[in-house]
Amino acid sequence: MEVFGNYIDGKIDKEGEETTLLSPIDGSEFGKLYLADEEKTREAIDSAETAFRKWSRSTLKQRQEILSKLLGLVEEKADRYAWLESANTGRTIRQSTFMDVTIAIEHIRYFATTKEFVESREIEHPEYPGTKGIVQYRPMGVVGGVAPWNVPLLMAVWKIMPALLTGNTVVLKPSHYTPATAFELAKDLSSAGLPPGVLNVVTGEGSVVGTTLSKSEKIRALSFTGSTSTGKRVSREAGGTLKKMLMELGGKSPNIVLNDADVDKTAKGVLFGIFLHAGQLCESGSRLLVQEDMKDKLLNRIKFYMERMKSGNPLNMETDIGAITTMEQRNKIEALYNKGLDEGAKVYFSHALSSSVPEKGFYFPPTVLSEVSNAMEIAQEEIFGPVLTVTDFSSDEDAAEIANNSKYGLAAGVWSANTKRATNLADLIDSGTVWINDYHMISAAAPRGGFKESGIGRELGLDGIMEYTQTRHLFFGSDENALGEIARGIVVADQD
Repeated sequence: MEVFGNYIDGKIDKEGEETTLLSPIDGSEFGKLYLADEEKTREAIDSAETAFRKWSRSTLKQRQEILSKLLGLVEEKADRYAWLESANTGRTIRQSTFMDVTIAIEHIRYFATTKEFVESREIEHPEYPGTKGIVQYRPMGVVGGVAPWNVPLLMAVWKIMPALLTGNTVVLKPSHYTPATAFELAKDLSSAGLPPGVLNVVTGEGSVVGTTLSKSEKIRALSFTGSTSTGKRVSREAGGTLKKMLMELGGKSPNIVLNDADVDKTAKGVLFGIFLHAGQLCESGSRLLVQEDMKDKLLNRIKFYMERMKSGNPLNMETDIGAITTMEQRNKIEALYNKGLDEGAKVYFSHALSSSVPEKGFYFPPTVLSEVSNAMEIAQEEIFGPVLTVTDFSSDEDAAEIANNSKYGLAAGVWSANTKRATNLADLIDSGTVWINDYHMISAAAPRGGFKESGIGRELGLDGIMEYTQTRHLFFGSDENALGEIARGIVVADQD
């Protein structure tokens, strides 16, 4: 059985309330976890604050060397990370192996090798000839990270790596449901040479650990990923501290299929968009918007592929259907699904789970609901599960109007054989990412984040790195600057 203690000042800390982690795959005991309280969280913050004094003076090269060593360790332990991620979250081992861990490795590589980020640049002052300016991108200080339970490894990478790269120290709160890979990453960073206190990992209830991070004056930036409602509460808690807030919140992403799209490729893309990790991804394409004259052909093809999806134990490499990470979430999915039926939605197809699914696991059958109007709750609220709603539209403008009729704006997809047509439609959609003839492809070099109530700020890419910096301007005066002499004369005039 795995045992997870909080990681503070370079040491594993097993003080605190002990709780049992259940694997969603079969309900068995996966591990033991020691929950941090407010005092333990403050201890982690103090450790990070002390470590910042030295770490902030390290060079960019030194920091990237540590990340490069981490990269080698994670590559060596890829199978270990994949097993931990699947056993803890319920996702299929195939997804953990070929997506989550593979992407995590490539994203660590990006931060370890990127040349995009520079710590300073020279500028000219057009008003003051002969002077020189240097713009510096300095670390914020202690950065707090609050991660959700759905993709713990990637969330840990996305919150830790850019903050360390830019010279900050970090206190990370992974979900108390899925802390396994975050703690593994912390241990491997220590082995890679990260000094004690630069990264601290504490986990517990959001109302305790998360609130302590939000309210702490010592936390100068807070990166939060979770639901929109929780994000608003976190923002209120942090409001009095004037810390920088980065938030990646909920989504209800439209996957739009135009009538000239390739039916077979699109059907696979739509299924990938919604059923990856059983729909438990904030950018999941949970709203299928399909042009009227394409609807029947596309749904028939979707059903064809859904009938061939294999249920079973997610730790079997042949299994296609993963578990729901928590029983609480499974119950929420079922409640929203039932509400949809009450509102008039029809079950177009639901994949019956076979007897090979572990009996005590947390599962919900992949389901397609048709005859869904955009006014229904299931079309507006985030289900965060393997339920796809289907709404048809007549024109491209109609599709954009339906897509944008949502409080969310995280992601979207557009499928068409005509790239110009797809791009024109993508330009009309209010979301931070729009995939054209693809879905779920997240690049370390590309900024990720939402419009409207899907968040503020960006993760990944140079935009995401810069979020963890504050800008300083150094102005170097010069005897050649005649305007400077004139300016000083406004206060101190030359005497005859």
